[in-house]
Amino acid sequence: MMQLRPYQLEAVEAVYRHLRERDDHPCVVIPTAGGKTPVIATICRDAVQHWGGKVLMLAHVKELLEQAAEKLRAVAPDLPFGIYSAGLNRRDLGYAVTVAGIQSVYQRAADVGAVDLVIVDESHLIPPDGEGMYRQFLAEMQQINPLVRVIGFTATPFRMKTGTICARENILNAVCYEIGVRTLIVQGYYSEQ
Repeated sequence: MMQLRPYQLEAVEAVYRHLRERDDHPCVVIPTAGGKTPVIATICRDAVQHWGGKVLMLAHVKELLEQAAEKLRAVAPDLPFGIYSAGLNRRDLGYAVTVAGIQSVYQRAADVGAVDLVIVDESHLIPPDGEGMYRQFLAEMQQINPLVRVIGFTATPFRMKTGTICARENILNAVCYEIGVRTLIVQGYYSEQ
């Protein structure tokens, strides 16, 4: 089984603390290649194995879905999960964890059904307003289960035109954990090259 790095464990604990202490939707900020996917896989595993929850993990490209599936296998080898992605020729439903492409599921919230957690990788792609795929799908998921929690993961918590992706009026409301490139270099997880 895969072991998380100390900062990844801190990120997991920060998410759990946020979910316990607040009613809104947290965001985790870890730089590109900093290991967001093992954190996501750990949260999926814990939600199912410790709390009996149901999780949907969303991404916008099949490479991220493949990476998520690989990390789920490494973190929780005994946890069955489904993949819902046209690009991967999979339409698995009925699992406690489903890894899905937003383009494949955004008009199929009713088919996906109620989940307890929706985890969005590359969550800076959730538009700040309007009817984009993510916003439409997440609104429908909240109609199905008003208590669903959304957890975002990104390396870039700001947009050039609109600023922070986390605000009271946005889908994601607060950064619960953030670590920067410099810290990862100092801790020996990144190279300066």
